Amino acid sequence: MKKYIFCLSLFILNLYSAQVNFTNIPNPDSNANGNDQVMMYITNTSESTGVKGFGLPAVETPADLPYTGVNVPSSRIEALRGMLLFVKSTGQAMVFDGLVWSKAFEVESDNISRFQINPVSTTSGAVMLPINSLINKPAFLADPLKLKTNVPVSGTDLNKLYIRQSGLYRINVSLNFTGSAGVFSNRLGASLYVNDTKRFQLLENTVNFDGTIRKISLDFSVYAIQGQYITLEAISEVGGTTAYNIVPNSFVTVEKIL
Repeated sequence: MKKYIFCLSLFILNLYSAQVNFTNIPNPDSNANGNDQVMMYITNTSESTGVKGFGLPAVETPADLPYTGVNVPSSRIEALRGMLLFVKSTGQAMVFDGLVWSKAFEVESDNISRFQINPVSTTSGAVMLPINSLINKPAFLADPLKLKTNVPVSGTDLNKLYIRQSGLYRINVSLNFTGSAGVFSNRLGASLYVNDTKRFQLLENTVNFDGTIRKISLDFSVYAIQGQYITLEAISEVGGTTAYNIVPNSFVTVEKIL
């Protein structure tokens, strides 16, 4: 029994030595230099005003990371292997392996891209949807899946989402419509094309948003292969002379599921 107690004591001692102890600092701001690139300490002096949590030292852009460009080391710096820095402009934490930087993790989801759909009108009941490549993270417009990276911002390529990784994708199309009252007596929807071949077509009754704007939201699931591209088309249940407008605050969201 004494042998087991002795071993347990050693285990507890070793476990304690591996812990990081945090000390409450009454006035954090007076005990830290804002210019120091160090990990933020944890304190909780007040539930309403104290610093809670911890963070990594940060730089503004990837170009601000040390040991990049002309300063890339000629040989691995072992003492700095595993160093982490947060890049504010990309929302990524980068890890240094002693030679180069690579993404350690991303604060924002890295499997969902979201784009605004440009306003467009039709008099024939169907129109291809122009997908804006604008990145505006405060407005939740981002492209970690690189679907619009290096894609022309005019011409037919404006409509295309290029698949960079083979996988199963969920695509949500949220459209705002305006038009004459007769338009909305029929269902409106969207078609999804892969490499210009129609794969799916969905129609829904529109929802009256404010008396002028109508809304629909459609979900597609599609398996796509690297190098293929996806295009989307707004459609009406009855074609011919059906006229309507796709107006601002229309979006497409793409999530890579598998």
